[in-house]
This record gives sequence, C-alpha cells and structure tokens, in this order.
Amino acid sequence: MILLYYLKVFYYLYFLLVQSGGLFRILDGQLNKMNKGYIFRYLFYITGESATITWAHHSIVAKDRKSALFSLYITIFLAAIFTLLQGYEYLHSGFTIADGVYGSTFYMATGFHGLHVIIGTIFIAIQTLRLNNYHFTNHHHIGFEAAAWYWHFVDVVWLFLFVTIYWWGS
Repeated sequence: MILLYYLKVFYYLYFLLVQSGGLFRILDGQLNKMNKGYIFRYLFYITGESATITWAHHSIVAKDRKSALFSLYITIFLAAIFTLLQGYEYLHSGFTIADGVYGSTFYMATGFHGLHVIIGTIFIAIQTLRLNNYHFTNHHHIGFEAAAWYWHFVDVVWLFLFVTIYWWGS
C-alpha cells in the first residue's frame, strides 16, 4: 500500500515537474546547467528513504528482524547516494555562495539540510547496529522511532527546499 502511494506520487511529480519543464532555474538570465532528471533523482532518493524507514518500522512491529535490517540498509544506501549527489551538485553548479542572494540562500539552505541528512544517516546507522544486536523488541524500540521521526522531518524539509529552490523560481 505504501509503495503504491509512493509510485503514484513519483509519477505525478515526474509529470508535473520534469515533463512540464518546471525545474529550470534561472540565475542572472542564464539557465542553470543542472539536468532536470538529475534534480528529480534527489526527490526520489529522499522520499524513497522515508518509505524504507517506514518499512523498517512496520517490520520491527511485526517481529520481522531480517526485513527491518534489509530496509535499514537500503535507507542508509539511499542516504549516502543523496549526500554524494549533493556534493556533485556543489562541484558542478555554475554559481557560488558569493553570487548574490540566490547563491547564498541555495548553499545555506541545502548545506544545512545536507548536514542534517548526514546526522540522520549516522542516527539510522546506530539504530541499525542496535537492531542487529537485538536491542529492540516489537514493543520497545523508542530509539528507532526517534531516528524515524528525525528522518521524516529531514524529508519534509527537503520537500520544502525542493519546491522553493528548484521549482518555485522557475
């Protein structure tokens, strides 16, 4: 059910944002050279991570430790890819933090978000180790729930940044 919901959301966002050309960002009259599909991958990875951590939570409650560990490994993998993509974007963007209001806003907002992604990834990795060491039961897993809530917060912040930085200005 959750997977079907995410697939539907991805389809509509892809059509709305990528096919309609809504992700072009104008900076000083020049089109930013970021690939529309590349930017859409950000959205896929960050919301995919949210789905996999929800899957892990449902697996813990259902006493399916193997499935919970697998979904947490996927979550950590997607978070690492997201962080690498953000680093790639910083290296290849056509502007710097000193290039006016857009540059400073872009780097501050996405930089703080990236820092929280790294913190959340560490938080999830620690919870994965705890799950692997049998520290959780289906009724007692508050540390994991704190990590999941933190991760969902990071996800919601990304959706806000995605709309305001990559889409709104087009």
